[in-house]
Amino acid sequence: MEAVKIVIQETLEKFHSLAQELAPPLVELLRQRNELEREICARSLKLREEQAAAGISPHLSTPAEEALWEEYRRRYLELVAPRCTEKLLRWGAAGSFGRPAKYDYLFDAPEPAVYFTMKSTKKAVVSTRNPVSHDYRYRFTLRPFEGRWMVDGAECAFGGREEWSVEHTL
Repeated sequence: MEAVKIVIQETLEKFHSLAQELAPPLVELLRQRNELEREICARSLKLREEQAAAGISPHLSTPAEEALWEEYRRRYLELVAPRCTEKLLRWGAAGSFGRPAKYDYLFDAPEPAVYFTMKSTKKAVVSTRNPVSHDYRYRFTLRPFEGRWMVDGAECAFGGREEWSVEHTL
């Protein structure tokens, strides 16, 4: 996978060094979350194939499928909890997975990039864009908590609209 470029925008010069400190760990967290989603989705599809081969309706949930969902929730929370504030974690684990995975557009891009903005010592914003498919974007708010920067919020925007909607999970 190609390294993700950090584009600094609307940021005072004195905060430029923080872009290299804050953005790469967030990008790595998104990469790990994306890989988890890919793995779980592949395993879920295999379970569904096995279910179909056994003559079980695709509309019935099996104990194996329920166990996979439980594993996904547990591993998701283990991954994000150390890097997110309680504000973001109060919603619990991600409630879906699929193909493509949520951030495939970022990691499969020919020239992946994130955009870093910081105007004060209290908040940094890292955003992503997918101009190829439906122009959807995500932005993540990072804030300092107890001596380290944590993800305090996530939002998305679709279709080139300026309005951002709250995301309850990474």
